[in-house]
Amino acid sequence: MAKKASIYAAVSILVFCALFASGYWLMHRRSTELCSICQRHIKPEAHVVVEIGGHRREVCCAHCALTEGRQENKPVRFITVTDYHTGKGLDPQHAWFVDGSRVAACEHDMAKMGEMKQTDQMAFDRCSPGTFAFADRRAAEAFVAENGGVVHNLDEMVRGIQ
Repeated sequence: MAKKASIYAAVSILVFCALFASGYWLMHRRSTELCSICQRHIKPEAHVVVEIGGHRREVCCAHCALTEGRQENKPVRFITVTDYHTGKGLDPQHAWFVDGSRVAACEHDMAKMGEMKQTDQMAFDRCSPGTFAFADRRAAEAFVAENGGVVHNLDEMVRGIQ
């Protein structure tokens, strides 16, 4: 009888550990797929890693991160940005940023539910206009020629959005 109880306890502990591990894995996987600020899906070509107020965050775009820093009155430090064309990580100090283009960084229908359960048009979107990073200034300028916007280096972009 004691042997059965110990086997049951061991199996119960294993099941609990497996459930805990799979839950942890799912939460971690989800946290890298969704922006830690606006909870929208992170597109690979706009992915940014920043530090806001001393906390590291994976976010959907540079504009979302800067808006959060401004709203929370906390410093924003870019750790890595993603080249829009190649999807490779870049040092933000060596990247060129396009802000104000017609390309949306995040998918959102811009609708919200009002008090009467009717949709209202949103007046503010923290991710709009999209801000994209490029490894090469010529690639950024070609993107602007096709989609509008303005090319900035990191310092100009931070000053312009804030």
